[in-house]
Amino acid sequence: MKTFLLILVTIVWGSTFFIIKDTVATVNEYFIVFIRSIQAFGALFLFMLFTKSNEILHKKAFIRGITLGFFLAISYTAQTIGLKYTSTGHSAFITSSAVVIVPFILYFFLKIRILKIDWMAILLVFIGLFLLTYDTSTSVNNGDVITLFSAFAGATHLVLAGRYIQKTATLPLISYQFLGTALFSLTAWFVMDNSPVQISTKAWISLIYLGLFGTLFCFFIVVWIQKYLSSLKTAIILTLEPVFAAIFGYFVIHEILTAKELTGSAIILTGIMAHSVLKNSAKRKNHKLIKRK
Repeated sequence: MKTFLLILVTIVWGSTFFIIKDTVATVNEYFIVFIRSIQAFGALFLFMLFTKSNEILHKKAFIRGITLGFFLAISYTAQTIGLKYTSTGHSAFITSSAVVIVPFILYFFLKIRILKIDWMAILLVFIGLFLLTYDTSTSVNNGDVITLFSAFAGATHLVLAGRYIQKTATLPLISYQFLGTALFSLTAWFVMDNSPVQISTKAWISLIYLGLFGTLFCFFIVVWIQKYLSSLKTAIILTLEPVFAAIFGYFVIHEILTAKELTGSAIILTGIMAHSVLKNSAKRKNHKLIKRK
């Protein structure tokens, strides 16, 4: 069930690449991040107000949530700005390359050993990501460099969320995460470009979808799920995002899926399934050894 929820997240996120690219053409990028984050905060805060009001004044959750919000704001903003200058394929590849960054953060900063099984899965999904999303006919551009910040911030957010969720009340942590993202993006909007915003009905519909589904639902699941799954396993499963982005591209805007892209998708799926099967097998063996002792 938990893995299924993460797959739902990748389906929703897979649908947002085209929506963001279309919306950022007419709406300020910082304002987009602010609106989607403040919607998520407002909805979750109201829910908490009526169901868990005793947890609202939670100092640790507030500090840790704002910290998560800072990295989420960088990740969102860098991805949104990057999509103004690069293709959705490049953006999907670079954003999803967080799967390679996560194990290095875990190893060098938290001293968590990465197993051969993990490295094998990471290598497979990275190769698959490259084949699926990267357009070799398009040269590296400024949008790619900006999107790299999204990958590093996203990886840091994922690792910190995995640490914080084990020691902090869930609802206030996630709620204040969205508040932090909204505050940082609003500040960036005022500093960088506070010109009047004119938003069409179509753009508002996109922003509501991004706020309630692409932000509230997705990041609630991504943070909460790490009570039960490791940050690395979460990152590996999230590499399905560009697979669903390609599927949406095929059905919604009639993009052609080439043999190279289909091969990449198959390799990503193989990497995820192999990691899950081998990890479960290793756990069962360890459990049997412990029982014998």
